[in-house]
Amino acid sequence: MADVMPLTLRRMSSSLRSRMRDRSPGLGAALAGGALAAGLGLGACAALVMLLWVSSPYPDSGPGGALHVAAALWLLAHGVELVRADTLSGVPQPVGLTPLLLLALPVWLVYRAARDATDASDEPDGPPPVPARTAWTGVVLGYLGVGAAAALYASGGEPRPEWPWVTVCLPLLAGGATAVGVWAGCGRPHRPLSPRLLPRWVRGPL
Repeated sequence: MADVMPLTLRRMSSSLRSRMRDRSPGLGAALAGGALAAGLGLGACAALVMLLWVSSPYPDSGPGGALHVAAALWLLAHGVELVRADTLSGVPQPVGLTPLLLLALPVWLVYRAARDATDASDEPDGPPPVPARTAWTGVVLGYLGVGAAAALYASGGEPRPEWPWVTVCLPLLAGGATAVGVWAGCGRPHRPLSPRLLPRWVRGPL
């Protein structure tokens, strides 16, 4: 009886693992891809801020402060509004202007991660293609996990993010860019624009 119980438990555990793999193939890879996309974006912002900090003749803070600014800048690229409390007037001032080049970097990284997560292997014995819902869920959860950690880290520095903006802008950008990447990776791009929908003065040159 003592030998039967461990054998039964091992069989149940193996069956449960196989069922989870069948239901969600590629979820781990999609999670890793989303986390990697967020990490690359954070790394690019950190490299830019650290370069400016090193080249500055009179830096206001140490490397810790520069890293806090890098995390806040990465959140700003997602449309998150920042608040700067250390002002001359003593009144906190919002920072909400998102540079377009900073916005393009996270959108492209999330798009590529989602598209790579749905790419099927060219080998005949390769893994099956990842379902679109699984790829979308994995990439978004992986990206938001790193984003939440970056928001917590940036909240201890200056400027700090506004949490209502974090809970809205970060999932909105991650979910939208991931959806476009999954759509393209599944081989269903948008249909070309019909010439009949264009104005007559545009159809002529085309």
